[in-house]
Amino acid sequence: GATFWFVFLGSIWLSINAPVAASIFIIAFDFYFLLKAANNSMHLTWSYRMFKLLVRLDWGRRLEALNHPKQYIAELRKQAESSDARFARNYYNGEAERVHTYLAKHGSIQDYKDFYHLVVLPFVDETFEVLDSTFHALSRVAYPLDRILIVLAAEERAGLSAIQTSERVQEKYGTTFARLFITFHPDGLPGEIKGKSANASYAVKSILPDLEAMGVPIEKVLVANLDSDTVVHPQYFARVMYEFLTVENPYRKSFQPITVFNNNIWDSPALIRVVSVSSAFWLFTESSRTDRLRTFSSHSMSLKALTEVGFWKPDIVNEDAYIYWQSYIHYKGDYHVVPLFIPVSMDTCLAPTFIQTLKNQYKQKRRWAYNVEYYPHMMWKLITLEAPWHDKARKIWQYVEGNFNWATASLLITLGGLMPLYLGGSEFLNSVTAFQLPFLTKWILRISMIFLIFSIYINHVLLPPRPSHVSVWKSITMYLQWFLVPITSILFGSLPAIEAQTRLMMGWYLEFFVTPKARKGENTGLSMKEMQASHLDS
Repeated sequence: GATFWFVFLGSIWLSINAPVAASIFIIAFDFYFLLKAANNSMHLTWSYRMFKLLVRLDWGRRLEALNHPKQYIAELRKQAESSDARFARNYYNGEAERVHTYLAKHGSIQDYKDFYHLVVLPFVDETFEVLDSTFHALSRVAYPLDRILIVLAAEERAGLSAIQTSERVQEKYGTTFARLFITFHPDGLPGEIKGKSANASYAVKSILPDLEAMGVPIEKVLVANLDSDTVVHPQYFARVMYEFLTVENPYRKSFQPITVFNNNIWDSPALIRVVSVSSAFWLFTESSRTDRLRTFSSHSMSLKALTEVGFWKPDIVNEDAYIYWQSYIHYKGDYHVVPLFIPVSMDTCLAPTFIQTLKNQYKQKRRWAYNVEYYPHMMWKLITLEAPWHDKARKIWQYVEGNFNWATASLLITLGGLMPLYLGGSEFLNSVTAFQLPFLTKWILRISMIFLIFSIYINHVLLPPRPSHVSVWKSITMYLQWFLVPITSILFGSLPAIEAQTRLMMGWYLEFFVTPKARKGENTGLSMKEMQASHLDS
C-alpha cells in the first residue's frame, strides 16, 4: 500500500513542482509497460501453441502407454519425425528425452491405477443447478471413476438449504464415483475466518480416517481443490496423473490447469467478459514462465504434501495461491508448479441486475488483489529461508512487483500523461516537453494496443458456440468489447487492488467474499471445441 501511495502522490507532487521530471518518469513508465506488453504477448503466443498441441492428445491412452515406457519413448520419437511443425517436433523429442531420463534414473514408472484423485468441492449457498453441472462434468471424465473420490464440503452456517442441496447431489451422484463424502464445516471454530480455506481443510481432515479405513495411503492420493462451479476438462485427471508419474519429485509439485470462464460467458455483459478473458490470458502467460507460475483457483497437489505443510491456512482469504507459498517455505524452496496447458471452465460474474454484476466483479477482484495479505505471513520467512538466495530474491521481487503493478500501472498509464499538463503551470505548458509528452504517450499506448490483436483471436477460438437463445449481435460485441480495456483495467484492475492494499495497510481487514453464481441459460463450459472428446487426436 505504501509503495502505491508513494508513487501516485509523488507523481502529483512532481507534476506540480518539477513537471519536466514528472514527464520523464511517465514516459519511462509507459515505455516499461510497452516492453512488458510485448514480452507478455510472446509468452501468450507460446502458451497458446502449447495449449493447442497438448489439449488434442489422449492422455488416458498415454497413461496406459507409460506401462510400457520403452515402446512409448519410441512412439514419441516417431511422432516427432512425422510432425510437420517444428514446435510439435520439439515437444515430442523433449518429452521422449524427459521420459527416458526419468526411466534411466528410477528404473520404472508407477501404474496410474494405484492412485486416487480426491476432489474437494467447498460450497456455501450455491444452487443444486450449479453443483449439478460440476458433477456432470466430473462424471464424464475420461478416467476410471472408481479412482475418483469426492468430498462435497458444505458450510453449517448455510443451514437447511445446504443440507437439501447435499442430499440432492448424494441422491443423483452417490454411486457414480468410488466414494462421495459430505461434510458440514462448523461455524466459528477458533483460529478460523469465514472462507473457503477453513472449509476445505476441515473437509479433508474429516475424511482422513475414512481413507485409512479404505486402505488408501495418503501417498496414493492427489487432491484437486476446485471451486464449486468448476467444469473440468474430460482429460483433466489423466493429464495431472501423467505429469505426476513422469515429473521429478512429484510430491513437491502442484499441477495447474488454465482457467477459462466459459460456463456463462455468452450471458455476461461486455465489461465482465473482458475482465474474465483477461484473467484467462494472464494464466496463459504465466504458464509459459514456470519460475513465475503459482497455484490459482482450481488445481491439484498430492495429499502427502498437503498434510505435511499443514493443509490450507484457515485464517486467510486467498488460500489458492498461498498454498504454494506454504509449500515453498516448508520445503525450503524445493516446490514448483507444473503447467498442464489444458482448461477448466468456471463462471463469469453474473447477477440478476447489471449494477449488481459490476459490484460482484469488483468485490471478486478486490478479494483476489487481497493476496497482499500474504506479506506479513511470509516475507520474513522468505528472507530467512534456507533456500538459494537468487531464487528467493526473484520470487520476492515477482510478488512485490506484481502487486505494485496491479494497483499502479493502469492508473498511471491512463492519467499520468495528463498530470504534468494540468498541474505543471503555464511555464511548463509552453515548453517543448509539454508538446512532446502527449505525443509520445499516445504513440506508446497505440503500439501497446497492437498486442491486443492476438488476444482477440485467441478469445474468438476459445469461445464455446453461441447458444440458440443468444442473438447474433452478441457475437459482434465479442470483438467490440476490447475497446473497453482502458475502462476495465482501471475499474476492475487498479481500483480494487488499491483498496485491498490500503485496507491491509490501515488494518481495515477484508473477509472472504463468496462470489454469487447465477446463470441465465445453459452451462456452455463443456461446449468449447477443446472440451470435446471428438477433438482428441491421439
